[in-house]
Amino acid sequence: MSDLTVAVSFKLSGGAPATGLVLADIDLWLTAQNRATGVDSVIWDGTQNPTDEMANTGDYIRIYSGADLDTYNYYAVAQYTGAASLERDWIHGAIGIDILPLGTAQEFTYTVYETGTVTPIEGVFVEIHRNAAGTDLYWSGVTNAFGIALDEFDNKPRLDPGTWYFWRRKGGISFDNPDTEVVT
Repeated sequence: MSDLTVAVSFKLSGGAPATGLVLADIDLWLTAQNRATGVDSVIWDGTQNPTDEMANTGDYIRIYSGADLDTYNYYAVAQYTGAASLERDWIHGAIGIDILPLGTAQEFTYTVYETGTVTPIEGVFVEIHRNAAGTDLYWSGVTNAFGIALDEFDNKPRLDPGTWYFWRRKGGISFDNPDTEVVT
């Protein structure tokens, strides 16, 4: 599970940030939708309020600590019910791996093995570049106990279809770099 910060921004009539709103005057709804099944789960039902106002910005936040972005997309709605005159009283938003503007990028599993075997190597530093010269770094991570490359957040790389160049480094091991991979 990870934290998902839901932030809503309100503006006064005329466009200035609406700072100093009463948190209890902002109602929050949050719904998770399972990407595989399409089933919705209500997380916040409008009786929740922001827990903090970001200084000087007109942004009001509440953190949902049970987010699972591997399984769900999240949809949030906020309504301001107070007395201030705002440009809009309702704010909508959504977040999820399938909603982020990632184009055609797909999760890609890259595994490093001992040469000529199926024995995975842990602790290999992996860089992915867009060019064979290795001068256009796109992603980097380290292999886990199963030899799978993960970034600092334990995510696999997300790559667009095309040819990618992988550089591998680990003390005491020699690799034939780059390893060229074609993503379809």
